[in-house]
Amino acid sequence: MLSRIEHNLNQYIQVRKNLELILDDAARAERFIAKPNNNRCPSMYQLIETNHIPSEIGYWEKPKLKLRATPRQMTNYGLAIDLLLMVHELSEDPLLDRKILWLRAKRNSYARIGKYLVYHRTTIKRMYDKILDKLTNKIIKDCLDIYAKKFI
Repeated sequence: MLSRIEHNLNQYIQVRKNLELILDDAARAERFIAKPNNNRCPSMYQLIETNHIPSEIGYWEKPKLKLRATPRQMTNYGLAIDLLLMVHELSEDPLLDRKILWLRAKRNSYARIGKYLVYHRTTIKRMYDKILDKLTNKIIKDCLDIYAKKFI
C-alpha cells in the first residue's frame, strides 16, 4: 500500500515523463509535416528531374522515400500546442519559456540553446526544469482528468 506522499510523487514523475515524451513526439512529427509549396514556381530539383529522358545513359528511376508522421505523433503535436499555450499562464516571460521547451524537444543541447538565447547552459537547464515543474504541477492540480487518457 502506497502512502499519500509516494502516490503523489509517482503521479508527478509519470506526468513529467509523459510531458517530455509528448513534446519529443511533437518535435519529431513537425519534421514530417509538409512544407508550404508554391506549385507555380518549380524548384531547380524539379526542373532537373523533369529533363531526364529514360533513353539517356545513366538514367534510372528511384522510388522516393516518403516519411509520414504517425497518428499518435500528430495527436501529440496538437497536445503539445495546447501545453505550450498553458505556459502563458505560468511564467513572466512566456515566449522565452516556450522557445526553451520547443528547442529542447527538438533535441538541442543545453549549450546550443544557451548560445542561441545568450544564456549559460546551466541557466537554461534550470529554467527548463522550472518550466516543466510548473507545467506538471498545473496539470496535476487543474486538468489531470482531461489528460489522463492521453498519458496512459
